[in-house]
Amino acid sequence: MDSEEQVRKAQANFKIITGIKEKLEILTEHVESRKEALEEEIEESLNESIRNARDCLEKIQENIEPKIENIIRERLDILKVKMDRFTEEGLDALHKEIEKQTPILTQKILEEVDGLVDSKLIAARDELSNSMGYKIQEKIEKTLSSDKIEVE
Repeated sequence: MDSEEQVRKAQANFKIITGIKEKLEILTEHVESRKEALEEEIEESLNESIRNARDCLEKIQENIEPKIENIIRERLDILKVKMDRFTEEGLDALHKEIEKQTPILTQKILEEVDGLVDSKLIAARDELSNSMGYKIQEKIEKTLSSDKIEVE
């Protein structure tokens, strides 16, 4: 092979390589462009999916909220009935205990009042007795002293 032929082959190969390089650049640009378009499409699709998911969640919440409220109301009503019953039962038990304890407490109070009245009566009798004794003593002394004055 002579050098002209080698130069021709090298030029032909260079043309082929240059053509391939240009096609590769075009293909790279096309792939980049397509990649960007797909990324935008994916992002839009994701955003739409997120919006749809939020809408679905809102609808679910709108549907569930009244049901939950009803369940809560029912439970609160049940609790209210139970609390009323417990309160009634507690009051009944309290009334029964009061009724049971009333005669005992009344008896104790009456005994204490009787004891107090007795002690007050004894104190009053003693005071009256002392007072009367003192007054009688004064009268006797007065009478004796006036009799003494008359005798003299």
